[in-house]
This record gives sequence, C-alpha cells and structure tokens, in this order.
Amino acid sequence: MASLTTMERLLLFHKLESDLFHRLVHELAQDPATMQWVIALWLWFESAGHHDFIRRVAALPGPVVLRFVEEAIACLRCLTNLGQGATADANDNRDRRLPCTNALLSKPIDDVGYFQGRREVLDDITHQYRSICLAICDAGNSSTSMPRNIGSVHASPLMVRSSVFPTPRVAPLPLNPMAAPFPLNPMASPWIPVQSPPPDDYRSLFITFSKGYPISREDIMEFFNSMFGPCVETVMVENVAPGQQPVYGRVVLRSPAMIPVVLEGEETAKFMIKGRHLWARMYIPSSRLSDA
Repeated sequence: MASLTTMERLLLFHKLESDLFHRLVHELAQDPATMQWVIALWLWFESAGHHDFIRRVAALPGPVVLRFVEEAIACLRCLTNLGQGATADANDNRDRRLPCTNALLSKPIDDVGYFQGRREVLDDITHQYRSICLAICDAGNSSTSMPRNIGSVHASPLMVRSSVFPTPRVAPLPLNPMAAPFPLNPMASPWIPVQSPPPDDYRSLFITFSKGYPISREDIMEFFNSMFGPCVETVMVENVAPGQQPVYGRVVLRSPAMIPVVLEGEETAKFMIKGRHLWARMYIPSSRLSDA
C-alpha cells in the first residue's frame, strides 16, 4: 500500500473539522471564508484545553450550530477591534454573552470582551487558519481550488462577515464531498462507542405556567423543537386531581449542553406559547439540593 502524503494525513486527522466546514457551507449556507476563521477559532479553543469542542458542536442540530457560529463571529470581530466588542454599552450586554460557547468550555468566558486586543490569541488563531484551515476547509470543494501555499493568508479576521445566514429550506448536499478513493478507505468515519446520555435530572428544565393557563405537552415539545432543533426528549406535566389544572412541569432535553442555549445564559427565561406564558429554569432535584 502506497504511503499517504502529508496532505492526505492532514485531511485524515482533521476529517471532522472538514466535514463540519462543508456542512456549514453547503447545508447551512454560510460564507466559506468566514467559516474558515470560525473553524480556526474552534481549533484554538481545543488547543487551549477545551477538548472535544468541535466534535460536540458537530453533533448538534443546524439551528443550534448557527448560534455557535454567531458567537464565534462576535469573538473574531472583537479580537480585531471591529465589532460591538470595542464600543458596546450596557444595552449590548445580551449580545456580548456566549451562552452556547460556554456550555462546551471547561472554563467559561465572561463575554466577547475577553478577546479585545488579545494579540497573542489572534496570532494563535491565525496559525490555526494558515496551517490547517486553508487546506482542510477547501479540500474537495469544487467551487474553490486547493491553496498552493497554505502559509499565505488569503483572508483576515477583519473580513469576517457579521451576519449568519438562516438555514435554507433545501435538501442538504453531501457532508463529505472531499472523500477520495484511498487504499482501505482511510476516509471512513472512525468508530466511536455510543455513550448513554446523562440522567434526566442533569439535562432538565423546570417549567411553570400562569395559573389557569396551562400548556399541553405536545405544544411545549413542538415549540422548543421548532426554536432550537430536535432538542426535547420528553415533557412531563404535574399530575392534578380532576377539575384542577397543572401549574408546573419538566422538560427533559437530549443533552445538558442545551440548557444554557435554551435559557440564553440566564438563570430563567420566559416564553410565549400560543398566547400563554411559560417560565423555565434549570431543574434542581431535591437530592441535589440536600447535598448542597
């Protein structure tokens, strides 16, 4: 069997990142140049000790992935003193927070202001962009050619677009158009053992309704799944005696990482479902309260 070239080895090692890039560009209709820098930022997160960040993002539904992209773009623009990170006032605090990103970081970042003027971070992200992203994020893309010199920067964080395009309502293209017929199919996805989700208590939201205005399980599940992708595993509502109406319940999410996404980094969140109010917060079972 012929030995693999340096480029082939690079593509094999970073297949996950390449597949995610093509998903962002082809399935989620994002700008390719911007997504190269987004992937570079996420690679820097992993190099800084936030392990498996990209793998965990890639496992999320499209609408949630786009929320991570929005936060990544905000960080990149702040890093180069362009976005709201340089001039934001108190009214912009909500836009500066990173609830999705922090859900996957081993140590949370206060907000995008962390990146303001951090030259050493910019240098590290630029290194990831030059040495990895220019190669793996173009491989197999018929609309662009493979860079001849991955040491030259074809773009800059200064050029990162601030907007995230909504997910198109079209059939997605293949996520791996770069696959090539290497011996023994080295492009095949690695085998990863299936891990059971954590217990319900650690991925649940406690919900309450206005008295006299309950919301059905079906409406709650449909609302959250339409807002954040297929994130709800089940909905439980208070059992009440005949003639009475429930005032609280619990939403069990498929992943604990979705809790800060749904709550948008706040302790509580308020939603309107078919004209009725619903309040949500992180579920804390009585056993955990007694241990605190």
